[in-house]
Amino acid sequence: MWGEILTEQNILLIVNPVAGKKKPNQVLYYLLDTLCRNNCKTTVFTTTKKGEATDIVIKYAHECQKIICCGGDGTLSETISGLAKLNMQIPVGYIPTGTTNDLAYSLRLPTNINNAIEATTNGFIQKHDIGAFNEDKYFSYVAAFGAFTKTSYSTPQWLKNFFGKMAYCFSGITGIFGIRPHKVKIMVDGNEIAGDFIYGSISNTRIIGGIVKFLEVDVSLDDGKFEVLLIKKPNKLKDLSGIIKSVFSRRYDDRHICFFKASKVSFAFEKDAKWTIDGEYAGAFSNVHIKNHRYTAQVLTV
Repeated sequence: MWGEILTEQNILLIVNPVAGKKKPNQVLYYLLDTLCRNNCKTTVFTTTKKGEATDIVIKYAHECQKIICCGGDGTLSETISGLAKLNMQIPVGYIPTGTTNDLAYSLRLPTNINNAIEATTNGFIQKHDIGAFNEDKYFSYVAAFGAFTKTSYSTPQWLKNFFGKMAYCFSGITGIFGIRPHKVKIMVDGNEIAGDFIYGSISNTRIIGGIVKFLEVDVSLDDGKFEVLLIKKPNKLKDLSGIIKSVFSRRYDDRHICFFKASKVSFAFEKDAKWTIDGEYAGAFSNVHIKNHRYTAQVLTV
């Protein structure tokens, strides 16, 4: 409106230039132009290595009223993790240009670039839960161990760019033959679950890896609880087939599958287990404690 005086906003823009098919490079000018037209003073940083978005947030978040990240789920996760470490709640706009964009799908954030940019300037705040992992790490939508979790961080970027979501399928298929069970004791609300598990995920999402989807009625992103999926070691190839069928049909009634909700979960492994956080390798641990932090993240949507 002519004559209207817009309040200037300080914006921190974090760009991952290699996410997806390098889409951030294609939309950067349009995004900056839109921000300028909305009276935003924008400071831009590009990431060059894992964890850098978190470092940028920790260093510069105090100087801005809003943060926008342009990249994949990993970039968004690092941005939210930085705010969690600061114990700050600042609205985060997300321009999803990654390969799977699981979090955008789960939160029903716009995946169309133009709509996503509109959300960063004129959208409303949507809150959702995040997870604390051993108190010093955070995840936005999933922490996992076991079969196929290596796929997300070991699949080469060029393969992700070329094949998209199918790249994860190709890498996952080759991982079937390397499945090794983990002997673990799991504490949930004072109850113990023990056994040999080939997979475990603690998530706050409707989809994992662009492939495994949960039913809408099974997931709430702001209820203070995670969805926990555990898969026991199958003894026969036929058992593995039944597990896969159960997971992909989103019916968790197979005797090898445990599916439940929890706000706190602790794991004690006989040997160190490798974990991923939001698709990135997080390290190997013998003891893991996970806690839900309700309403911690604030993302902008339309």
